[in-house]
Formats: sequence, C-alpha cells, structure tokens
Amino acid sequence: MTEEYFDEMRKFGHEDDMRYRMLMRGVKNLLEQRKREKSKLLKAIQHRHRKKDLRADKWS
Repeated sequence: MTEEYFDEMRKFGHEDDMRYRMLMRGVKNLLEQRKREKSKLLKAIQHRHRKKDLRADKWS
C-alpha cells in the first residue's frame, strides 16, 4: 500500500467506519498482489525445471 493510501485513511476519524473499510480493502489488494507475484515466480521456476526433449546422438 502506498503512502497516498495511508494519507487518505488518516483523514478519516478513528470512529469512522470508512477508515476500517479502506484498511481492509488495502490489505485485500496487497494480498492479491502478492499472490499474483508468487504465481508468476512459480511459473518461472516450473519453466526452468522442464526437461528438454533429450535424444541420443551418434558417438564420435
């Protein structure tokens, strides 16, 4: 979450329900972003570990 997001959240009072809604929305977005980054990383790792089509050649 960016500093702008926290600045907007700080404008709301502690008793305001919108403050908590914004906080929960920000945490949800942060978790979704981490999940997307993790899935990209896992795909890259799986791509590296794929076995290439190995074929035997003649001995020299």
